[in-house]
Amino acid sequence: MRRQSGIFCAKRLSKAFTSTLTSVIERVDSRKTTTTTTHHLLSPIADRNWKDTSQSGSVQEDFDSAIPAEAPTEHYIIQENKYPAIRALRSDAEIGDGIWRCCHCRHENIIMHYKGGFPFKHLVCSRCNEILCSSCHSTEIISPLPYGMIQAPQPGSDCEVRYFHVCTTCGLSHRAEMEDTTLDFYGVKCAGCGSTSYGDWPRYHIGNNEPYRRDPDASFVKLVDARADDAARQTFRWIIANEDGPSSGLSCRNSK
Repeated sequence: MRRQSGIFCAKRLSKAFTSTLTSVIERVDSRKTTTTTTHHLLSPIADRNWKDTSQSGSVQEDFDSAIPAEAPTEHYIIQENKYPAIRALRSDAEIGDGIWRCCHCRHENIIMHYKGGFPFKHLVCSRCNEILCSSCHSTEIISPLPYGMIQAPQPGSDCEVRYFHVCTTCGLSHRAEMEDTTLDFYGVKCAGCGSTSYGDWPRYHIGNNEPYRRDPDASFVKLVDARADDAARQTFRWIIANEDGPSSGLSCRNSK
C-alpha cells in the first residue's frame, strides 16, 4: 500500500509539474506572438502602406460618386454603324468612351470620362500595370499635348476644362486648372500618391467620343494601323542611323 501510495503521489506531482510547465510555455508563446505582432504593425513598411491606403481611400470615395461626363449615345449614331442591330446590343457602360492601347503589352484598356478632378481615374494598364505614356495609342477621346502648350480656348458655361495631365508615379489623371485662356499644369500634388508635378507630367486633351461610340471595332483597327506605322518609321530610322556599309555603285548620272 505504501508503494502504491508513493507511485500515486509521484504521478500527481508529475501531472502538476507538466501542467505548470505547459501553462508557462503557453504564456511565453503568447507573449512572443504579441510582441511579434506589435513589431509588425510598427514596421516602416506597414506604416507606409497605411498612409497610402488612407490617401487612396479618399480618392476612392471620389471615384464611387463620380458621374460620367459624356452624354449617352444618341440613337442616330448607332444607326450609322454598319451593323446597327449588333452595335445596339452593347451599352455605353460596356464600351466606354474610348480605349488606349498599351505600348508595352499591346493590351486594349477601356476608358471612361468622368466629371470632377480625376477625369479618367487611374490610367494604368490592367495587364502589365504600366502607366499611359506618349508612346501609347488612344482613340479620339484623349490626345497628347506638347509641353509648351499652355494657351487654349475657354470652355463654355457649365463645362469643365477638357485638358488633363497624368501622374507619372501612380497614373492618376488630374484635370488641368485654367485662368482666362492659360492652362496651369504646375505645382499639383497627386491625391493618390503624394507626388508633386513641376510641369513634367504628360498632358492630354479630352476630345470626342462619337467615332468610337459609333464603331468601336473600326476605332480599334485604326489603333493597330497607327502602331504599325510607328513601328515602320522607327525601323526605317534605325536602318538609316546604323547604315555604315559601302555606298551604292548605282548612279543617276549617265556614264561617259
